[in-house]
Amino acid sequence: MLNRIVTISFMVFSFVGCAHTGLDTLASGKNVQKAVVLMPRVHFVFDSDRLTPEGRGIIYHNVGWMKENPAEIIILEGHCDERGSADYNLYLGDRRARVVRSELVAMGADDDSLIIISYGEERPLDVARNREAWRRNRRVEFVVR
Repeated sequence: MLNRIVTISFMVFSFVGCAHTGLDTLASGKNVQKAVVLMPRVHFVFDSDRLTPEGRGIIYHNVGWMKENPAEIIILEGHCDERGSADYNLYLGDRRARVVRSELVAMGADDDSLIIISYGEERPLDVARNREAWRRNRRVEFVVR
C-alpha cells in the first residue's frame, strides 16, 4: 500500500513539474520555475476570421482569468491551416488575432496587456494533411508572458 502511495505521489509531482517552463531569477539570485498558464484556444472555420458561439464562450472564460491577473501580458497568436499562400495565411492569422483582441477588450480586458502576432501556417498543432488537422490548426492561442 505504501509503495502505491509513493508511486502515485511521484506521478503527481512529476506531472505538476511538467506544467512549468522557463527560469526566473528572484531577488535572492536563485532560479525558480515559472508556471505556464494554459488557456483554451479559439478555433475558426476555413478562410474566416468570424468568431463562433463556442469561440466567444472561450474568450469569455479567458477574459475572466485575465481580469483576475491584470499584471500578465497575453500574446494572441494567430494561426491558419496550410491551405492558401504563406502571405495570405499570415494576413488571415493576424485578422483572427485582432478579432479575438477586439472581443477581449469589449469584454473588459486591458488592451495594453495584449500583443498580437501571426504565424500563419508556420506552427501547426497537427502536421497531418486532412480535415481534422486543418480544423485544429485554424486557431488563436493565448500565451501568457
